[in-house]
Amino acid sequence: MKLKGMIILNSSRMLLPTQHYLSMLQGLGNSQDLYSVLKIVVEMKSSLVSIDRTAYTAMADAFLACGSIDGALCIFGEIIKQAGDNKDLRPKPHLYLSIMRAFATIGDFDMVRRLKERMWPDSVGSISRSAKQEADELLMEAAINNNQVDVARRLLRRIVNGKEHFSWRSRVGLVALKVETLSGFTNSPLRPHVFPQILLNDPVEKYMIPFRESRPLGADLILENVAMRFLKDSAVPLVNDWGSCVGIVHSRDCTKMDSPLLSMARPPLCVPCSTSLEHVIDLLLREKCEMVVVVKSGNMYEG
Repeated sequence: MKLKGMIILNSSRMLLPTQHYLSMLQGLGNSQDLYSVLKIVVEMKSSLVSIDRTAYTAMADAFLACGSIDGALCIFGEIIKQAGDNKDLRPKPHLYLSIMRAFATIGDFDMVRRLKERMWPDSVGSISRSAKQEADELLMEAAINNNQVDVARRLLRRIVNGKEHFSWRSRVGLVALKVETLSGFTNSPLRPHVFPQILLNDPVEKYMIPFRESRPLGADLILENVAMRFLKDSAVPLVNDWGSCVGIVHSRDCTKMDSPLLSMARPPLCVPCSTSLEHVIDLLLREKCEMVVVVKSGNMYEG
């Protein structure tokens, strides 16, 4: 009995260093201390600490948190190599997705595609529906970041058909918005609704409102003095002392209460009054703007 107690105690002590290393890796990764992460990894490999799947995953996650894709890929390659002899080391889908996120961000479409293909046969455990969806979304993100708009558009159609809804504020929502913007109105995978009484070939002047009705503000006004205006209107034109439009302020750009409006304004998007409504919609989507200024010959305040 005494010997049995000693063995359990010693085993517990042997497990403590591994947990200690894992905690350090997580903390150093969160603080993005790459040099210290490298030191810990080297120390773990040169010590008698047992490195299992959890430890390898913690190493890769720490490298990714520090922005070192190469470091994470080296660890990942080591796992795959050793998993040939030890099935217990086969990585879980989490690690595949973590590395895919990093490559999707830099637009490495081929690497994301290869990781997505190998996740099914090479990972261990079940792959949830959400993991499958994220893999498709990351492939779309890699495509759009690699300027493969047509590929991203096809993937977005597949994602939209398979999802009931998604938040525009989520990662996939932001990527979908970028795909939508680059696709333009006519090629939109999301099929935006156009009211029947609106014809896309009509000139924009048919639908504009007079410039004065937009109630422009003076460009030199301080935001805190007119802040309430932006609770009602998401975009407001600015004029100088001569009444010329010098910019458009969006409510989401209003971040400095003590600054003049002009410092937060974007250059006005100006189009001739004969411009088609379809072109104006494409322009608004591409520039992520909510207002255009319609210019008529000799009169900039048309609408």
